[in-house]
Amino acid sequence: MPESPFLAVLSGRKPSRVPVWIMRQAGRYLPQYRALRADFPRFTDFLAAPEAAAEATMQPVDALDVDAAILFSDILVVLPPLGLTLEYREGEGPRLGNLLDSEDRIRQIPRFDPSRDVPFVLEAIHLARKALAGRVPLIGFAAAPWTLSCYAVDGRGGKDFLRTRSLLHREPALFDLLLERLSDLTIEYLCAQAEAGAEVLQLFESWALLFDPDTYAHRILPHTARVISEVKARAKVPVILYGNGASLLTTPFASTQADALGIDWRIPMHQARQAFGDRPLQGNLDPAALLGTPESIALAVAKIARENAGGPWIGNLGHGISPNVPVANAQAFVNAVHAQPL
Repeated sequence: MPESPFLAVLSGRKPSRVPVWIMRQAGRYLPQYRALRADFPRFTDFLAAPEAAAEATMQPVDALDVDAAILFSDILVVLPPLGLTLEYREGEGPRLGNLLDSEDRIRQIPRFDPSRDVPFVLEAIHLARKALAGRVPLIGFAAAPWTLSCYAVDGRGGKDFLRTRSLLHREPALFDLLLERLSDLTIEYLCAQAEAGAEVLQLFESWALLFDPDTYAHRILPHTARVISEVKARAKVPVILYGNGASLLTTPFASTQADALGIDWRIPMHQARQAFGDRPLQGNLDPAALLGTPESIALAVAKIARENAGGPWIGNLGHGISPNVPVANAQAFVNAVHAQPL
């Protein structure tokens, strides 16, 4: 089969077309996903069903002609094996209990064993790879240690994660221990995904935007950088670092060994290209743009491509796709990226 455009960009080679995929591309904007999701009253049951997860992984590949599949899962599936409770409430997102918010809980974090603790994820990777049959590469993923700690300490989604940030300032040594333990977990988890068949790995630093560059560089980045370097050394697959806040933290993000950087929409592509040099970049269309028209989407994509000025680029959004995006608009985005000149 011809070389994957997505893998070509990550390997420093010229692709046959500009590749594109969409964060959260297996999701509620697709009617076939909603039909599949209806079979599972509890979202946790959906996540733990390998056959359904593999089917959800395949749906956008079949529907949109994207250049990569990303495993259908959730960044929080690694927390219940650490003793946390996890449930997803409609309209509210995740709720966790027995949090990692005390010295005893943090020091007693058990060793994470992916084959024992999340076998359904590894089986879903096997099934998805078989179903893909080489059509496009499969991306595995995990949360970066800081992002994972936000949910493990605060116990729910949010926009400020004050309990986790206060731990950083109130008990810095304990905070570093927490991120060290979560880094160990993330390394094992990503390497297991690669061994199971994931051909690319993405690390989600979804809450980097909560820090100024100096705090991020000195308190958060060392843990994220260790995950990337150790995973690259062990797994031998490309690693993408996505940062919601990379636009504000260009120097720290540029210092990592990530093969590509996924950037949010708060920075023009020409400034990102200047900040990150010839590193492959992924992104960075404003997710709200997909609520426009096919014509406005095409214009916005063309602007990003012009500002990228021919640098290695993987089309994507600057964050996950909204559930109320029309499928036709998602298709218009994929088509617009594919139409850009190399």
